[in-house]
Amino acid sequence: MNCTTKVPTYCYRHSPELIKTRNKDDIDTIYLEKELSTFSEENQSQISQVWNIFQQSSKQQRLLILKGILASSCTPQLSYISNAVKPLLCTDFTAVFPPEITKQIFTLLDASSLCSAAQVSRRWKLLADDDTLWHRMCEQHINKKCTKCGWGLPLLQKRKVVRVSKRARSESPCDEEAAAAPPASKRVDRRPWKDVYSERLVVERNWRRNTATCRVFKNEHSAGISSLQFCEAQNILITGSYDKTAIVWNLETGQVLRTLKGHARSIRTLQFDDTKLVTGSMDNTLRIWNYHTGQCIRTLEGHTDGVVHLNFNCRILASGSADSTIKIWNFHTGECFTLSGHTKAVNHVSIQKDSTTLVSSSEDGSIRIWNLEKRACARVLSGHMAPVQTAIPSMPGFLHTFFKQQAKKSILIKRISSGGSSSSDEEEDIAANTLIRRRGSNSSNTSDNSSSSTLSDCDRSSEQVVISGSLDNTIKVWSLETGECLQTLFGHVQGIWTLAYDKLRLISGSNDGSLKLWDIESGLPMHCLDGHTSAVTSVSLSDTKVVSADCQGEIRIWDFGVQA
Repeated sequence: MNCTTKVPTYCYRHSPELIKTRNKDDIDTIYLEKELSTFSEENQSQISQVWNIFQQSSKQQRLLILKGILASSCTPQLSYISNAVKPLLCTDFTAVFPPEITKQIFTLLDASSLCSAAQVSRRWKLLADDDTLWHRMCEQHINKKCTKCGWGLPLLQKRKVVRVSKRARSESPCDEEAAAAPPASKRVDRRPWKDVYSERLVVERNWRRNTATCRVFKNEHSAGISSLQFCEAQNILITGSYDKTAIVWNLETGQVLRTLKGHARSIRTLQFDDTKLVTGSMDNTLRIWNYHTGQCIRTLEGHTDGVVHLNFNCRILASGSADSTIKIWNFHTGECFTLSGHTKAVNHVSIQKDSTTLVSSSEDGSIRIWNLEKRACARVLSGHMAPVQTAIPSMPGFLHTFFKQQAKKSILIKRISSGGSSSSDEEEDIAANTLIRRRGSNSSNTSDNSSSSTLSDCDRSSEQVVISGSLDNTIKVWSLETGECLQTLFGHVQGIWTLAYDKLRLISGSNDGSLKLWDIESGLPMHCLDGHTSAVTSVSLSDTKVVSADCQGEIRIWDFGVQA
């Protein structure tokens, strides 16, 4: 004989598994029992009997009973029913849906909505504060602009752990190598991603609103500063000067840690990493230093005129000289070869991450793209009307809209030249996206990642660009692949000496003493940082700071961090 057991079914409010998660506004059994105990035993029996009859009735019978109760109720009773029913109809989907679906719903919320959800209840707070949700939020926004909302937050650079370890080494504040990575046993616990996002949001607002604290270092050089670089992870700033010296500073306090002497003429350029500092001078030499001790390790000779700029990575060192040549030095093999092509002094050199391409700019007004494997010039970029002081290729993962802006400009020019009527922004966007798709599909040198990025999101491209600054007062953006000028930025009234940029913003320094902050996506100026009274010769940028120096030796630090 087959025995079938009828499984009872419950509505959302009376499911035994969900009773514990019931909202506080629900009328529960304990409350009813307390109210019932205030009546006589006879009345208690009658009321309990009515409840039992209602519970044992079918759906149709329950509706009929309720209709009768409503028909016989007075206004105060109907008012009570109206107020009591509304909160009872609210359903907490987090208590009904499977955890996977609930979490997926929360992933669709933006940061503001997640913060609002965290205030609903303790259960919702646990869900809204989930670390994986905020990690996803950080991935969408930090160091890039979100394709959904258009927001981008600065990258958090390594410096917190260094500050913790720095207190323990007050005896030797200059031993930066020991501070690079504190012992694992002393490292602080990882911060929640929500805290990271909140901090980055404050920093982003400070950048957007130009809210910063400015510090000025006391001038320790006897002449103007030509170059600088800083590292927040090591808490140091190094400056090179026309007084033939380089100074290592404490970035936070402005204290001089040591002065490096050895060059016979002015230092025009420098760069350092964790272990070494390389300086280039107008005495035709480059020097490699242990800046932790101040010792000069090696002197590189080969140029016949002053070294104006240098750039190195883990494999090679490139130096541009007033003798119009570029020399490539191999750290591993000691080999050195020369690139010739510029007709005047080389003002700037920059090695791409893959170490196969180099970008240089010159007093002759040109920018050259060099193939280091073939040791030949691959392309010449012409368009500036004066010496080009700097030309920097974009870093990996740099997304921009320069190609779309150029495509829309080309479409507009064609329509005007052909006498066609004006079109809407939407029509121009569609046409521009079509051109960009063709460009991405016809490009043989673009990586797979770049092509997929361009095709999946027509508004942004990862195709590499070069950003240059010139004494013709303009900044130009070039396609590294084709050499096409994609955009020209106007705003400075005198020549541009220096610039730096990351994935969110660009900072440029001019001969008129001004620093301009630009939105890297729109190409529009955001703010002007005033303070310098002479030409800004060098600038460096991090997630929270702008450090600049001028030809009078003044160093200014603009801090856009949480404390600003």
